[in-house]
Amino acid sequence: MVQNISFGIEGIELLEYSIISPSKVIEPNTQFKFDINVEHRFNIDSKRIFVVVAIDISIQDSDIKLGNSKISCIYNVLELEKYLVKDKISFPNDFITTLNSISLSTCRGVLFTLFRGTFLHNAILPIVDPKVFVAVSKPD
Repeated sequence: MVQNISFGIEGIELLEYSIISPSKVIEPNTQFKFDINVEHRFNIDSKRIFVVVAIDISIQDSDIKLGNSKISCIYNVLELEKYLVKDKISFPNDFITTLNSISLSTCRGVLFTLFRGTFLHNAILPIVDPKVFVAVSKPD
């Protein structure tokens, strides 16, 4: 069953951000590794969902960390309380995938802006499947 969920983006917040100067020159053709974590937080009273994306950037095949960021994309969802089941929010996976997709794309743009003119200028967040961040229900 398809559900139409009314929502809109309310804000973007940069929660954390750092660039770590490497001990050696970063070549223009350097391959970067992005460790991405997506977390969903909810505020029922204000009808908000916070999609917090944490990203660690390092050199591919290396433990050399070059930077990190944590960005919160804030969404307003009409009738959020309708999705409250036994004190937990329960959205269709397609909706979670949509939020993840929008948030990851937004973070790509934020990172590009932050890295412009630095040695991380070519560290562009790759396109990733937003479905891999959909939580799998665990049995009680």
